[in-house]
Amino acid sequence: MSNLVLKLAQAIGIVVLAVLVVGTVIGVLQWLVVAAGLVALPVAGIWLYFRLSGRSTARPARRSAPRPTRADRAVTARRAELEGRAVYDAVGRCGWCGSGTRHQDRYGFPATPLAFHRSEIDAML
Repeated sequence: MSNLVLKLAQAIGIVVLAVLVVGTVIGVLQWLVVAAGLVALPVAGIWLYFRLSGRSTARPARRSAPRPTRADRAVTARRAELEGRAVYDAVGRCGWCGSGTRHQDRYGFPATPLAFHRSEIDAML
């Protein structure tokens, strides 16, 4: 009888010890996952901020842009004038072609007059 009790006590002890070991391993793994998440979230946020804002630690040397010539300014002014016509007026008509209906792209979605008449504007320049 005492051998049976001893064997039963050993089996229960082994099961309890196995549960403690498995619980400890799972606890340590959970702690590592939470710690990694707590570190990764701020680091990812900072990385995303710098990525989207265009800032970086390594900046290329700045080159001075050439000053626009009188012809460049004239082309820019002409483009601005032509693109200024490609808008809807207060009544809802296109200022470029006078159409009273909304313009659509090749897929049937609504398009702005500027996007719709882009090729015509570029051809006039």
